[in-house]
Amino acid sequence: MEMAGGEGITEKREMEMDVDEMDSLFEGMVLFTPSQLAEDHEQEQRQDLDHPEPELQDSTQQQKQHQVQEPLDENLFSDLIVQNPLDQPEPEPRPPSATAFSRQTSSTPSPLAEDHEREQKQDLEHPKPESLNLTQQQQQHQVQEPLDENLFSDLTVQTRLDQPEPEPRPPSAATALSRQTSSSYRKKKRATGFRIGYGRDYQSNNNVDSHDNQFRIAYGRDDEINDNTDGHDDNHPASQPSPTLHTSTTTTTAVSLVAKSDSQSHHDQTQQQQQQQQQSINDVQAQFERIKAQIADKLSRARELAASISAARKDSIRRRRKAADDLHLATIKLGDLEKQLEDACEAEDFEAADRINESLAAADKDKKALLTALRDAEAQCNAIDSKMLEVLNCQIAVEEECASLLHRFSEDAMSNADLVFKNSEAQSSEEREKWLSSTEALELNKIELQIEAHLFDDARAVFNTSLDSLIQDDKKEKEFLCNQKDILTDELQKLLALVKEKEKEIAKNDSKIKQVEQRIADMVSGFQEVQSSFNSKYDNLQSHLSQMDIETETLSKKKEEIDKLLAEEEDRGIKLKELARISVGEAKMYQEVAGMRKSLLSSVLKSMEDKVRLAKTEEKLSEDVQILQLEASTTRASLQELSSTKSSIQQSITSLKQRIFFIDKMVPELEAEKKVAAASRNFKEAARLAAEAKSLSVEKEGVQIEMDKAVLDLGKLEEEIKHTVDKLQDIEGLILSKEKEVAMARFQRLLLVAGATKAERSAALELGDIEEANLLLSEANAVDSEAKELQPKYNLKEEEFKDLPEHFISLELVANLGQKKLADLAALSAS
Repeated sequence: MEMAGGEGITEKREMEMDVDEMDSLFEGMVLFTPSQLAEDHEQEQRQDLDHPEPELQDSTQQQKQHQVQEPLDENLFSDLIVQNPLDQPEPEPRPPSATAFSRQTSSTPSPLAEDHEREQKQDLEHPKPESLNLTQQQQQHQVQEPLDENLFSDLTVQTRLDQPEPEPRPPSAATALSRQTSSSYRKKKRATGFRIGYGRDYQSNNNVDSHDNQFRIAYGRDDEINDNTDGHDDNHPASQPSPTLHTSTTTTTAVSLVAKSDSQSHHDQTQQQQQQQQQSINDVQAQFERIKAQIADKLSRARELAASISAARKDSIRRRRKAADDLHLATIKLGDLEKQLEDACEAEDFEAADRINESLAAADKDKKALLTALRDAEAQCNAIDSKMLEVLNCQIAVEEECASLLHRFSEDAMSNADLVFKNSEAQSSEEREKWLSSTEALELNKIELQIEAHLFDDARAVFNTSLDSLIQDDKKEKEFLCNQKDILTDELQKLLALVKEKEKEIAKNDSKIKQVEQRIADMVSGFQEVQSSFNSKYDNLQSHLSQMDIETETLSKKKEEIDKLLAEEEDRGIKLKELARISVGEAKMYQEVAGMRKSLLSSVLKSMEDKVRLAKTEEKLSEDVQILQLEASTTRASLQELSSTKSSIQQSITSLKQRIFFIDKMVPELEAEKKVAAASRNFKEAARLAAEAKSLSVEKEGVQIEMDKAVLDLGKLEEEIKHTVDKLQDIEGLILSKEKEVAMARFQRLLLVAGATKAERSAALELGDIEEANLLLSEANAVDSEAKELQPKYNLKEEEFKDLPEHFISLELVANLGQKKLADLAALSAS
């Protein structure tokens, strides 16, 4: 029993010593009202206003001038102070610093502060029994002083919004939760602990620039922390103005609003730029379409005019063909009549010959009329061909003008595309710089928030560690008491005699356990709000980090929009270059078509000029032949007259010769008869005979003179006849030569006409006019037959005429074919 009693006394003393040690747990905690904190705060504020710090003044002026937010200070964590409890001599009692939690927005106190203030008032008006018991126990016992409640009082988290602060103003009444236990004396040393506080920071760093929506974490400097060894200066203010943490909700809302506003503005600007770009592309495309429509209209009018001229040309060709057919029939009829006339002359049917001669004259007259009509038809065809050439030249000019328009559009489009690429590059560079600056700022904010979150996490860990260290002794005591309870229970079982006493001791031990548990609960509840505040701030920081992630995603989207805008600008430039390339291609096509048309047209024009030249040559030579034939006819007539004169002179000479022969024969006979008459003395008869003989002699002399003259005239006439014959031969030679030249010109013209007709037939087949192709084939065959008839008669060969083109081209094809077929036709013509 005495042993048990001694052990009980020993345990009681140990428990009293433990209680005495726990008595110092809340030493220095002073219970005070919010009015005291507000009065101290106002007093210190007045002192600050009377003697403002240079930094505060400079900061205020800087905030008025710039109205921007401060970026993260490079000495961000230089003032973070962690102080461990030290054994110091017991100083005089001092008013403890209050652990303050305040959240303040730009206009109103936070709801948490108001709730905290209400809880404080309730605690002040109705103190808990456990606190009173603890106070009484602490007054009786002395223990080592635990970690101070102001553990993190100088840890400041400040969030600056983009709202200027024109001048310093008193902070809102902070809700302070303080617990103070009175103690008349202290036997243990007291150490300065961590202090935790949140409030508005009136000091601004004048050496750094401010930035919107950035977070600053500042920690109290060493001179701002009351770390005096005694820690009990009564003149020290109970509370110092501490920086205020703006509400994370307001910051998040502001950041979100600014981000949304920037995003909306950027989206509107991007949309407007896209609309302008699309409008510009549409304008360029519309201009290209207008140019194409203008080109199509001009080409359509040129083709319509060419089609009308082509129709007129076909009509003229039909009239020429009809005139040629009529002339051919008239020529055949004339040939038949000439043959009939020859037959009638041979048959000496002069009456039929006279009728045939009259029909022949009428047929020759009709032939001349038909020949004139054919020439008129050919002249009309040539005139229409000239018009067709003019139309083709106009079409070529239109195509060249189209090529020029397309070239100018291509140059404008290329310059616009280069300008678009240049502007796009400049704009994208500017946007990329903005995006990079925004990204860097966001990364900086993110790093700051991560650092802040890390610091909060470390602070929370330190707090939890400190809290664990505060209740560690109680836990050990609880464990010891539990073990003691087990021991007592065992002793109760072993010592049945001491059941009642042990039960009392157990009950007393249980009561102590409850008290210790209550103290633990009170201690934990005293720091629960701090822990909840840490958790809240940590959650807010996490929400800010989430917001930063959202902003990062927004910046990523903005980067995508910039890339998209750049891609659209590049697409626009590519479209413009594509339009320029298309216009250049079409312009090149029109130039090639115009060049090929010019080349083919020059060939066609040369053939037409050769045909016209040969026709004129043939006509001129035919006129020369006709003139020569007329001259030959005149010469023949003259020769015939000379021949008739020669015949008459020859007859006269013959008669004169006969008269002379008669006289020569009669004179001797008369002389003989005169002699006979004289001999017979018939003198009268002799005189008559002598006179007759004399007259005959005189006549003979006259006849001889006349005969000599006739012979002389005959000689002259023979010379004239010879000259006329020579002239006639010369004329006939000239006629033959001219006829050959006419035949050669006609042969060449017929070859050109045959080739052109065949080319027209190919064009008709190409254009699908089968009937016209058949008619042209018949015409070409007729022309070939006529040309072949001339070959053996005048010994003509096609190889002799090297100037004739090998390939003939139709005007219809030149006017109507496209680029590919024109290229084939040009290649065929060149070969």
